[in-house]
Amino acid sequence: MATYSADRIPGSKSGLGEGSLWDERTKTFLWLDVFENRIMQFDPADQSIEEHFMPKVVTYIGKRQSGGFIVALGDCLATLDKDFLPLEFTPLEVDPEAARTNDGNIDSKGNLWIGTADIVENVGAGDLRRIDPKLDSTTFRNQIYISNGIDWSPDGTVMYYIDSATRKISRYRFDSSTGKIIEALPEFDVSDVTGVPDGMCTDSAGNLWVAFWGSGQVRNYSSTGELLNVVHCPSALTTCCSFGGDDLQTLFITSAQTTYDPQYSFGDDADGMCFQVKVSAQGKLDQFFKG
Repeated sequence: MATYSADRIPGSKSGLGEGSLWDERTKTFLWLDVFENRIMQFDPADQSIEEHFMPKVVTYIGKRQSGGFIVALGDCLATLDKDFLPLEFTPLEVDPEAARTNDGNIDSKGNLWIGTADIVENVGAGDLRRIDPKLDSTTFRNQIYISNGIDWSPDGTVMYYIDSATRKISRYRFDSSTGKIIEALPEFDVSDVTGVPDGMCTDSAGNLWVAFWGSGQVRNYSSTGELLNVVHCPSALTTCCSFGGDDLQTLFITSAQTTYDPQYSFGDDADGMCFQVKVSAQGKLDQFFKG
């Protein structure tokens, strides 16, 4: 097992950093400063960081096949052009007093999977739903607490999903031809790790890379749940991770400031920053939303 130490990206501090995405079209790393309503953009070539403001809380960003992006804004979806300017808003059936959008991902057929999370802690008002290219919504799971990491095996036959409060990584047999969950598979119990599993991605070999809120780690698991590698970050509240760079071997990691969960702290000024580390694994590019 290899152990890695991630380096800070200067100037990348956010409040609640989430929603990591590598955009191969511009060769930039994107992430979200959720409650500051900002999409952040880091260019590794010149080390520059730009910010793009949204009209409300922003919890997810993905690429659109027709250009630009799709984002989740708490109670709606919005399409953006390539300059991050909003084009169209689509309301979601979300009770703003009970839940808001959270993490998401796009399957191989171009469907957006978006989860919602409790606004009032431990109520279970969240869900997991699929938004197809026609923007029709189908709910696949209810009574979710904190909907987070979503990704698939490279062949699209297994879907991985995290409801952070359960401290487990759920697995489902998945039909990529229809974009549907077929049945639940045994979960990975990660309750032995400090904190809770948060954002996640899979690499080109089908292994999982899971950010743990509370431990300052991204832990790499095989498709059978074996711990393979660990990445250490100088911030306790690691939130999301994505592979990027020309060779897709740089792991980009987001974090939150410890004001969001003071019980976890390394006493370091790196809280809320993004990190990067070169690893031996190779990632895969995110899919495009076809809507």
